[in-house]
Amino acid sequence: EIDKNLAGWQLKIGLPMAFQYSITAIGTIVVQSCLNILGSTAAAGFAAASKIEQVFTQAYVALGTTMATYCAQNMGAGKVKRISRGFRATTIMGSIYSVVFGVLVFFFGNMLTGLFVSENLDQIVGLVDIYMKCVALFFIPLNVVNVYRNGIQGMGYGFLPMTAGIAELAGRGLTAVVASHYKSYLGICLASPVAWIFASALLLVMYFGIMNKYKKREEKDQEKAVFDSSKRGF
Repeated sequence: EIDKNLAGWQLKIGLPMAFQYSITAIGTIVVQSCLNILGSTAAAGFAAASKIEQVFTQAYVALGTTMATYCAQNMGAGKVKRISRGFRATTIMGSIYSVVFGVLVFFFGNMLTGLFVSENLDQIVGLVDIYMKCVALFFIPLNVVNVYRNGIQGMGYGFLPMTAGIAELAGRGLTAVVASHYKSYLGICLASPVAWIFASALLLVMYFGIMNKYKKREEKDQEKAVFDSSKRGF
């Protein structure tokens, strides 16, 4: 027999998560449409650079998936303090990774262009270099987006992270549209970093708001426990 309460809870969490991926896909389509205005060479350079970026950003995906499971398990166990320690640990690990590999990508990322492109390599390497320098500077916000979005979803909040996805879509879409208007390849390369900044800022506000709520709840429970024990003493 299907547990309606459990099914409803899963839908409450699952549907916003699914919609989140749709929002991300829409943003990618907008960027691609704007990029096509700049011609096939720019599109080829951007596509190659995106593949190189994905090689180095899989660590953030792994950290995000880890936090979703970790937060869900600890919420079920009622250990909110462990959740805050988990966020702190993954933020530190992700930030260290971002600095180390951000430097490598910034200076040497374009050297991998030959793995994904065989024609017009001389022209495309320069375009790839522009893209890699743009994203390498903003790996820390990207880490925040993956860790905090998935972690907050794991805590049982489905709608809040989705609003960060909408902010991400707005940042990416608006930047790409403005850049295409001025036919700026650099501007389109900055579309994702702008999206990461928008989303990460909103997610951090959400996280501290949620944690502050649990902190206040814990303080009230402690005060109640002290009051109850004093009443029993009388």
